[in-house]
Amino acid sequence: MSDTPEATARKATEKNALDLNALALLGTITAPGGRAALIRTPRGDIHRVTTGDRVAGARVTAITDGRVHLVQNGIARVYEMPRG
Repeated sequence: MSDTPEATARKATEKNALDLNALALLGTITAPGGRAALIRTPRGDIHRVTTGDRVAGARVTAITDGRVHLVQNGIARVYEMPRG
């Protein structure tokens, strides 16, 4: 038996849940060393990032529960976990 909640398991197998041609936030992590996020790039690479890191040409400015804030070329964007 799996410890994965039913709604999470359904979302994980849902087709087209993520736009594979764009950055996507896969998850946020709160650990004793601080917060981190898992980001998927359009190339399919997955990166673990913390505040101040760069990913796909953007700088990570903040990580909160279910959100990551990025700035690229002076434009701020917030990526959120898919709701489901």
